[in-house]
Amino acid sequence: MAKLPQDIVADILSRLPVKSLLRFKCVSKPWFSLISDSQFAKTQLKQAKSDCSGNIRRVLLTTSPLQSIDYEAFGFGEGSDTNITAQLGYPGEKVPEDDADIIGSCNGLVCIDFDSTNMVLWNPSTRVSRELTRPAPFPEQGTFFYGLGYDTSGDDYKVIRGFISTIGNGNVSRETKVQVFSLKNNSWKEIQYFHARIDIYGLGVLSNGKLHWLGILENGSNKNYAIVSFDLTEERFTEVASLLEHIDQTTSVVNLRNWGDRIVVFNDQRDGSFEAWEMKESSWTRLFSISRDKFPEYEYYPTLIGFTKDGKFLLGSDGRELVFYSTKEDTFRYFEIYDE
Repeated sequence: MAKLPQDIVADILSRLPVKSLLRFKCVSKPWFSLISDSQFAKTQLKQAKSDCSGNIRRVLLTTSPLQSIDYEAFGFGEGSDTNITAQLGYPGEKVPEDDADIIGSCNGLVCIDFDSTNMVLWNPSTRVSRELTRPAPFPEQGTFFYGLGYDTSGDDYKVIRGFISTIGNGNVSRETKVQVFSLKNNSWKEIQYFHARIDIYGLGVLSNGKLHWLGILENGSNKNYAIVSFDLTEERFTEVASLLEHIDQTTSVVNLRNWGDRIVVFNDQRDGSFEAWEMKESSWTRLFSISRDKFPEYEYYPTLIGFTKDGKFLLGSDGRELVFYSTKEDTFRYFEIYDE
């Protein structure tokens, strides 16, 4: 049997999942060299993203130990006890006494903060990890935000961590700190935050080479919401869009998610409805509005986890319950998530 040209072999292998490629490293020395090549890894990642086409494929659950769930598993089994999770464990020999905090994920990599003592960048598929140098500590009184993203221009993964003091308001200047870690340079540096009165918190959502957070400017009892972005190449913050016209200022829960290269805002309105808005450049389009009565079993305010192209979305509640809802069929299924 004639051998296939090397470029054909590379194209075929690039379409396979990571776990299969790890096994195929043992086939031959040429295959080992090919699969270990950094350029091949980029090609395989690009192909995997293309296959997903904006759908959620695998969800990382912040349980202890870490677990993942494949959304396609929701279509099988009966009842909420169906086993649809896979244990991921932790990188290396690390077994944290307290919960480890996921502070970002990008291109299959996960950044984990272990009890505020060290940070690790980890690939759960290959089990390869790298411990990051520890940055200078932040004060305790304040809000914190994090992110992990890929700078395409510099071919560099970057970790962002920020602190905004809760002390000070009005015309009083508050302390802000932002630190950026470069994987290529293996070092942290401090940069300037862009607006002392806008709070951002939580995990950044990656879209089009930028990390995005929900920004909040409080005005008495009201909250003005906006989207704040961070350009990973220029390392600069920008307020990119206001949500004033679309989000109830007294709403209690608002969170961001990406849908392919688009940003989606999900909020729980005071009128008893859930809404999702998609950002297109500087304008917003409402994707759906669903009555809270559709989810009578929910005990906690839900957050949006992800979408599929066929009109389904995944919600999470308190890290222990998931619901998969079809907007077209008006059906939903509940799943309990259990820690080991």
